[in-house]
Amino acid sequence: MVRNNSNRRQRVDRPRVIGTLAERAALIGCASRVLGAMAKSGQFDENDLRSLDSVILGFLREPAPRLLGFCSYAHNHRTAVNAGERTWRVLVKRSLIHVHDGELAATLYHEFLHGILGYDEGHGALFQKYEGMWSAIERGGVS
Repeated sequence: MVRNNSNRRQRVDRPRVIGTLAERAALIGCASRVLGAMAKSGQFDENDLRSLDSVILGFLREPAPRLLGFCSYAHNHRTAVNAGERTWRVLVKRSLIHVHDGELAATLYHEFLHGILGYDEGHGALFQKYEGMWSAIERGGVS
């Protein structure tokens, strides 16, 4: 954000990032593995997980130094009946594709949780409970 003459903050436009075909394929593949692990865990509604298959996946505008990911909610998110209707898109930092430390999967899981639990939950107690399960879910555990 920058300040204009009236001292109000304005958004600084950053370029959109589409990524290469290989980067987009890696993102979709990782998202598929995350959703598969979530399904196998037995902790999430099957309809919510299936509905997330239709969510747009992409990359954050660059540079985005403080963000790893972002869940954008649909306009009708308060009346949506499942996570896929509630969530418009999930964007992640493109550099996560190139660092193989598990952060991309953890970030996608985090953003999918936002879609499943909804806007009002934010990073509340229920969200933190589920987020704390990620390492066990990733290893194929829980139920």
